[in-house]
Amino acid sequence: MHKVIKLLLVVLCWQLFDCSIGRATAKVLALQSSTSAVNLKSHWQVLEDKSGALTIDDILRLDQADSSQTERIPKNVNGFKLLNGNLSASYTRSVFWLKLDLQRQDPAASTEWWMEVTPNMLDDVRAYHVKNQNIISTHRSGDHTRFVDGETRHRLAVYRLAIADTEKHSIYIRIQTSSALYFSAHLYTPQAFAETSNFQSSLMGVFYGIMLAMIAYNLILMFGYRDNANGFYLLLSALTLLVGFNNNGHLALYFEPDNIWVVELIQSLAVPSLLLFYSLFISSFLQLPKIMPNIAKGFRILQIFAVLIMIAVLAGYNSYVAATAQILAFIQMIVVIPIGMLIGWRGYRPGYIVVAATTAWVAGGLLVILRNLGVIESSWLSEYGFQIGAAIEIILLALAQADRINIIKNENALAQAQLLSISQKAEQELESKIQQRTKEMAELIERLEKLDKQKNEFLGIAAHDLKNPLTGIIGLSDLMRKLEPSITPEQRYSYLERISRSGNRMMHIITNLLDVNAMESGNTKLEKNAINIVELCHQVLIQYEHNLRAKELQYQLNFSDTEYASNPPSLMVSVDQNACFQVLDNLISNAIKYSPIGKLITVQLSRHEEFAQICIQDQGQGLTAEDQQRLFERFSKLSSVPTAGEHSTGLGLSIVKKLTEAMGGTVSCESEFGNGCCFIVELPLAQTRDSKD
Repeated sequence: MHKVIKLLLVVLCWQLFDCSIGRATAKVLALQSSTSAVNLKSHWQVLEDKSGALTIDDILRLDQADSSQTERIPKNVNGFKLLNGNLSASYTRSVFWLKLDLQRQDPAASTEWWMEVTPNMLDDVRAYHVKNQNIISTHRSGDHTRFVDGETRHRLAVYRLAIADTEKHSIYIRIQTSSALYFSAHLYTPQAFAETSNFQSSLMGVFYGIMLAMIAYNLILMFGYRDNANGFYLLLSALTLLVGFNNNGHLALYFEPDNIWVVELIQSLAVPSLLLFYSLFISSFLQLPKIMPNIAKGFRILQIFAVLIMIAVLAGYNSYVAATAQILAFIQMIVVIPIGMLIGWRGYRPGYIVVAATTAWVAGGLLVILRNLGVIESSWLSEYGFQIGAAIEIILLALAQADRINIIKNENALAQAQLLSISQKAEQELESKIQQRTKEMAELIERLEKLDKQKNEFLGIAAHDLKNPLTGIIGLSDLMRKLEPSITPEQRYSYLERISRSGNRMMHIITNLLDVNAMESGNTKLEKNAINIVELCHQVLIQYEHNLRAKELQYQLNFSDTEYASNPPSLMVSVDQNACFQVLDNLISNAIKYSPIGKLITVQLSRHEEFAQICIQDQGQGLTAEDQQRLFERFSKLSSVPTAGEHSTGLGLSIVKKLTEAMGGTVSCESEFGNGCCFIVELPLAQTRDSKD
């Protein structure tokens, strides 16, 4: 995955680099008497040699633009192009050539000029001073060159250029490196170079002083409070100081001027080492294993990667893992910010200071990483961003350490008060729990009383409703037994029919009670199928023909949509047939039960976009507003009464509502007292083949 990220970054960097190269020819840099320092940014011309085989002679012939003399130059190499800004090409295997044209147009201008080039960690940098196609002098620097062999005792490479005449001079610089390729240069007179060097040394001294002071301060803290976080912080501070000392060139200048490999090794190990020790410090300081164990595991994985990268560097594979190390370091710094914010928000105040410190380091380190990856060009800010950010970060982390120690002191001081308050809180919590349990017990008793009341109502209704038909059955059977010798066949048939009706009435009551119990316990199982609701309505109405004739009632089955005016009509719904039959049976039987003699019952069917609607309208007494509020409750006794003394259990509409909703439909009632009732049932349509298509 890191190879893909690296490839994408390199492509982006190269495109930015390529876009920064103009096609125009660079102007000659005029050196005037008033000129003492020149930033050579945007004064260079650049040429990329992907083969790495071009020599200075090849470059000079190519620069003459004479095709007859360029036999040795590869065909894919073009001429110099104007470079806008400083050279920044990320990690590349190409060799880059830079060209600068100089001319003392003012005879009073200085004849001696010093060129300071940055950075030191480029492997091989060679400069050729050329006039009239002749090489006047050659200069060399880079981390493959000993500092002791440099022309000037200075932390950076300095080339001394003598321009004695007013003719045009050209400086050709060849750059080859396995580390991140970025290059910038300044041209000074000797006096201006001394002044600038003194100013830069003062800034470096401030940085080193801050770092040493913070290291000493935390060393004292470590002896007073033995803590892993303090140890990791000291290692991080010391490593940061060493890396800054090496990057600024002071390590090689003052300590290892003869050893090339030491400087290069420290530079190669800098990023993975900082990644490792910063990860260890953050994990310990923010107490991640305790507060965020999953995040702590991620940091342990980063630490393992850092160690593996360090091993790869020691094995000589720095060029393959350098970009990965910088990407991981950047990711870690970015991730620390939200982690610190979250921990600070949770009450651990040093988390906020870590966020501020990391932000400062990210700001400086980001400039360095983006410069190394070639996204931005080298500048003073990107050159010293690491030192500035590191100094701010070390100061803020020292404050965070002090704040953490204060927190530990405060926690110890509050421990006694917390222990004292524990008993008080425990007593309050116990009292609160007792009150809560008392409240729950009261609610439970109220619920049990309600259930007991419902049970008594249920038993009372069952006993009352079953008593009359059972009395009729017993009386008629006794009468038939006593009058058996003298009873006529017509009387026997009449008695048997009355016994059958009473038995059916008892069965109806028991069925309703069992249905309610099944629905309350969740044991109702429905199987949906495509059912013709028109045919089902006919079946229910035919079942009640005797009841309709007994009360001289008329009924109509109407269709509001002409689509269903065909013969026979059909309207398919997706329902359970038995449940749907029971819903229609209850509603139509109610319409018959509460309709006065000689009135009309209307069943209106209509189809809508997603459901079928059945409206059952009677011309009975209607319902009051109070009745409509408890219409679908169990055992509800309404103000309206059956017109012919029919029986009512108060369960039918409750069953209708539960079954309708179980089938995915709805049921409602529209009524005005004195003007009858209209029950509206909406059931989902069955999907036909056309609708599926």
